[in-house]
Amino acid sequence: MARIRVLVVDDHRIFAESLAAALAAEPDVEVAAAGSGPAALRALERAA
Repeated sequence: MARIRVLVVDDHRIFAESLAAALAAEPDVEVAAAGSGPAALRALERAA
């Protein structure tokens, strides 16, 4: 089964980290977390 790749972006670091941890507990979900818009754009560029 293919893994679902999720990028969590939120300006509230604790919320983003908590959501990423909850999603990462699922066996078919791969999570990356970014705390800001610019960090999210860099993560997307690396993934492309």
